[in-house]
Amino acid sequence: MKAGDILICHNTNSMKSIPGHAAIVNSSGYIMEMPGTKHVGKKKNARIVTKKHFFKQHSGGSAYVMVYRIMHHPHIAKKAARYAYYKMLKHHNPEYSIFKGEQLYKKSPSYCSKYVYLAYDWGGTRKAMKQWWGGVHIVSPYGLVGNFKGSYKPTAIHRVIAYK
Repeated sequence: MKAGDILICHNTNSMKSIPGHAAIVNSSGYIMEMPGTKHVGKKKNARIVTKKHFFKQHSGGSAYVMVYRIMHHPHIAKKAARYAYYKMLKHHNPEYSIFKGEQLYKKSPSYCSKYVYLAYDWGGTRKAMKQWWGGVHIVSPYGLVGNFKGSYKPTAIHRVIAYK
């Protein structure tokens, strides 16, 4: 995996109200996500976990993870991953809420797929993303890839069905 790869989890129990889960790869061994559960001793929900932890939690049985990559613009993917880490995780770790997070262009509150959307929109390039000014727009995990446009649209490169 490479920085900026997008992970979409299918048939996962990590979120109860919206099916699926989304995350962004920070480096070959680490993944940033907003799982929607409070971490012990933490007020915020964005976190960085090891690849092993992430895939053990989100694959196996009927659950699997699709890995998507921006094929034609790897530098944009790296910028998005850097932004997600330094600006969103470390500097301004958003609180978690799906229904209070309907204001798409506010960092907080946020949720898993909005976190990835904003990393690309603000950290990568605005040209990569469909813009949703006016009205309410919720970026669902399964709809995340559809929010990219043109040559920035991610390509499915791998399906992780289990991690041992």
